[in-house]
Amino acid sequence: MSNPSSMPLRALDDVVDVPPNAVDLFPDKVGPHIFHLADRDIILKVAYCENMAEVEAMRFVSSHTSIPVPEVHEAYRRNGIVHIFMTKINGKPLGETWSTLPENKKAYVADQLRGYIKELRDLRGDFYGALWKEPCEDTFFSHLCLATPGNKRYGPYKSRVEYNHGLVEALTNSRPGGQLGEPETELIAKISTMAEDAIVFSHGDLHLDNILVDKDSKIVGIVDWGSASFSILGREFFEANLRARNKDWIKLLANIFPEDAKAEYDILKELDRSLVLYSGF
Repeated sequence: MSNPSSMPLRALDDVVDVPPNAVDLFPDKVGPHIFHLADRDIILKVAYCENMAEVEAMRFVSSHTSIPVPEVHEAYRRNGIVHIFMTKINGKPLGETWSTLPENKKAYVADQLRGYIKELRDLRGDFYGALWKEPCEDTFFSHLCLATPGNKRYGPYKSRVEYNHGLVEALTNSRPGGQLGEPETELIAKISTMAEDAIVFSHGDLHLDNILVDKDSKIVGIVDWGSASFSILGREFFEANLRARNKDWIKLLANIFPEDAKAEYDILKELDRSLVLYSGF
């Protein structure tokens, strides 16, 4: 069955509650639909989701950190579609200005992000997964499952050992028929060496367009918390690099994350490449 979040809006008309004056801000984008409701000057996000974890994440981060996130006014799930009505943040995606920013402004952005990342890492959990004890949202658990039919979910996990076993299960499921070869056996051995058991909260999709800034390069909003979850120390750094397309941005990421966030990077990179070897996705 097709995932409604990747379908054109007209295919969702029978299940989505969209006011007639709503303006789709990204009509050609695959994924969740983002609408501006001009009469109320708020944002409506519409996405196919199995839970309300994104709503919980924004409320959780707002109440436990100083990170600027949209305020959720109303949210509900109907026919498998989540509707989130939230404050419209007046700022531009950092991706629109990053290449033209002077070095002192880039340094200012870096200082702000360094502080916000620390605040997220200070939010410790007792399980790996989305709020509250929902399956993991890490990219390693989001690739196509070729071994068995259906939409496979992973977690939540109680320990790093369980989390690592989940990674191995995802790797196995990424192979047609679940058949593993020598390269996978060697990679599994590397996965078993990852023992850092700190559980921290992560945004999971920290790229230039999810960071909103004002004219002075002050961060006024971090948006799109749909991938947020409690995870390993290295998840945030890895996924931010995975989506980075700008050399200066990649350099900045290396500068603002502490060394313990990078310790498992090479193994995670090898794992992610292996997960898409047969599916390409």
